[in-house]
Amino acid sequence: MNKKLIISAEEQEIKIALLEEGKLLEFHRDISNKKFSVGDIYLGVVKKILYALNAAIVDIGHSKGGFLHYNDLGIQGSKMLEFISIMDQNFLFKKIEKKENSNSISDILSPGQKILVQISKEPISNKGLKLTSKICIPGRYLVLIPFSEEIFISKKIKNLNPLEKFRLISYMKKIKPNNFGVIIRTASYNRIENVLNEELIFLIKKWKKILKNLIKLPPVRVLSEIRKTFSLLRDTFNDDLKSIYCNNNLLFQEIRSYLSLIAPEKINIIKYYKDDIPIFEKYGIEKQIKIFLGKNVPLENGAYLIIEHTEALHVIDVNSGVNNHMKKNCTESDRVNNVLKINLLAATEIVRQLRLRDMGGIIVVDFIDMSDPIQKKQLYEHLKEKMKNDRAKHEILPPNKFGLVQFTRHRVRPELNIMNDNNHVKYKYTPINYVHRLEFIIESIIKNKKNHGIQLYINSFVSAYLKKGFPSIQQKWFLKYRKWIKIIPKDSFGYTEYQIINNNHKILSSYFQ
Repeated sequence: MNKKLIISAEEQEIKIALLEEGKLLEFHRDISNKKFSVGDIYLGVVKKILYALNAAIVDIGHSKGGFLHYNDLGIQGSKMLEFISIMDQNFLFKKIEKKENSNSISDILSPGQKILVQISKEPISNKGLKLTSKICIPGRYLVLIPFSEEIFISKKIKNLNPLEKFRLISYMKKIKPNNFGVIIRTASYNRIENVLNEELIFLIKKWKKILKNLIKLPPVRVLSEIRKTFSLLRDTFNDDLKSIYCNNNLLFQEIRSYLSLIAPEKINIIKYYKDDIPIFEKYGIEKQIKIFLGKNVPLENGAYLIIEHTEALHVIDVNSGVNNHMKKNCTESDRVNNVLKINLLAATEIVRQLRLRDMGGIIVVDFIDMSDPIQKKQLYEHLKEKMKNDRAKHEILPPNKFGLVQFTRHRVRPELNIMNDNNHVKYKYTPINYVHRLEFIIESIIKNKKNHGIQLYINSFVSAYLKKGFPSIQQKWFLKYRKWIKIIPKDSFGYTEYQIINNNHKILSSYFQ
């Protein structure tokens, strides 16, 4: 896979796009004046106990306190509380014996108590910050877990090579200090021991820096997560990432310096972008945002997805499009295979949409009905295979008797939604945005070299819009694709309705409301 990271630095924010084979896979925004981020560690103060929820509200210095559930405290949190109490002799602390036999947060925490917490989830909808006292300090190869003795290892390493798993765990047991746990990340695979040892020493130094800050008066942030650009590099950097382009010289130098630490052999993949054309426009990112982040998402074969969001879940409907019901001389076998093909294509796009929008919670997908259990299993296996590269925790259930696929996906930030002004990504359904979507369909059709004499039947007003000016949009399409798209106005069509046929009058794609 050929991946590119495109970074556009503006005054108030940094936009980061991850492309895979030219397709937008992830889109992130790093806002300069943001008050908190997932991974930030705070010395907070327990504000109140929520007895009915077995949770506590912790003041970390923001207008709204963070939510800490009993399950996010654990043994690690208890040891941390004991440690803080030793550092602060004037601090009232309940005995450990009482906590070990307790299943209530009120037996462990009390209002006014100091506690070290980490942000595990940003505010989403009407829910506030979610906190945990299971502190983790991530690096590229390892994650350090203070107040723990456990050693965990990536599932991918377990599956790839049991001997490598044994080597890494054995080495960690040798070098890991007491009272520290470690997660061995996938990037550690086949790494020499010196590299892992150096990172472990670096992470322990970060922890000692946190300890020095514990003498400060809470609430206070004691460790800030590195900026989004670097954390994304740390978590996703692998051999598939072939190039990084950045349009800001200062940020370019910072990334280059960071790469020299985590992957000095790859330092030349970072390039400073100096062209006059905006960097997101140059790599087609703006166009892809307008095409793929709306309610209706087009697929290459004329089918499309409809994505709806409710308070409780996301619903995704797979629509075959009119053209898939209008093919002549279509046998039952052809119809069944065509439905499978549409569902597989839709599944691939749905997996991309989950990462692109960072959708989470409960997701229900209504695929086109398939009666063949073998095809249902094929669709299920295809979904699981495509989801393997998703870093978010997820679980997929097989298609049920109604053809619905249900799965859950963990997210830690608000969903990216260009229809929502709260996310600062404003979108309006303008003529040019509609043309971008139409062009995507036409480009997909042209890729099939068997299609000749392409004709576009479209609303009369839209037809006039595509033909006006010099060069017109129709002429630009000809220069870009080296094929003339004949545009035929139809008064009976609605503004967004269209039909595309070839010289054999075969319907290639269509949309009618």
